[in-house]
Amino acid sequence: MSLIMNNRPVIGVTMGDPSGIGPEIIIKHILYEATIKDKLIIFGSKDVFEYYLNLFDMAMHINVIESVDEIDKSYRDGEINIFQPEKFDMGRLKVGELDEYSGRWAYLCVSEAVNAAISSKIDAIVTAPLNKKAMNLAGFRYQGHTEILAERTNAKNYVMMLAAKRLRVALVTTHVALEHVPELITKDRVLNTIRTVDRDLKRWFGIEKPKIAVSALNPHNSEGGLMGSKEEEEIIPAVESARSEGIDVYGSFSADTLFIKRKRTSYDCFIAMYHDQGLIPLKALYFDSSVNITLGIPIIRTSPDHGTAFDIAGKLKANHKSLTEAIRQAHRMARWKQKNH
Repeated sequence: MSLIMNNRPVIGVTMGDPSGIGPEIIIKHILYEATIKDKLIIFGSKDVFEYYLNLFDMAMHINVIESVDEIDKSYRDGEINIFQPEKFDMGRLKVGELDEYSGRWAYLCVSEAVNAAISSKIDAIVTAPLNKKAMNLAGFRYQGHTEILAERTNAKNYVMMLAAKRLRVALVTTHVALEHVPELITKDRVLNTIRTVDRDLKRWFGIEKPKIAVSALNPHNSEGGLMGSKEEEEIIPAVESARSEGIDVYGSFSADTLFIKRKRTSYDCFIAMYHDQGLIPLKALYFDSSVNITLGIPIIRTSPDHGTAFDIAGKLKANHKSLTEAIRQAHRMARWKQKNH
């Protein structure tokens, strides 16, 4: 029987870059936050987790699950349940350093978790932070998790959305240089983002008719064309097309007033044109609790909204709260999926 039919969703958590804070925040979540509702399978290395447990003078039993097909019968509550893609060479672990071997392992864990999710062995994926440069040094040329997931699931119109409490912010463009953003703001790209957000807020969040606000690209909504033409030529036509399809979407709005308190409670999601435009206000308000969610793919994926933090790796200083929120969000989405399937 598929695990998706179980009452307790199975959440696969990738280790992230083993040289960073991923293992630490996972350990802290399991020790301090995990409840009976959690059924977590860590895609990582037993030896790496034993290393960090010893480093932090913590004690927890590790249960190694030999195959993703054995998750249901081999899982043990109250332990760190790990599926190991392969044996980790501990002589190559460099805590707090950018390292090719760690980058390779971070990618490997994500790859195995995606396989498990596609084949319905797990119900959702939560990805601990990886380092893009380390992953690229290992030969995996991706901008981040989102691009890996999109390629592996053959998703064409995928969207990066950050969420905290009731505030959700989706992005038309993600990890690209600011100088390239204007050329990427097209009617089709904006319209596809609106469609994806609308569909997945219904599919994963149970919002019957999402209300969506779309930001402008230029200051003051371009002041009628005085500060650029993207609003009139691309963004507003995309909003109008989406509205003609029955989507409850509005805009474009000047970004500098889009996130004021009154508006934050009026919309189910805000669509920003580029990374910092949307994520600066969200992180300023909810830095320790915001969650990254990938929309437009056929599996559930969330992650904490921070990086590998090499500067504090191995020092027991990492805050696990964003990971905890990511796990809780994945659990809620998986339960909604169970309810509707």
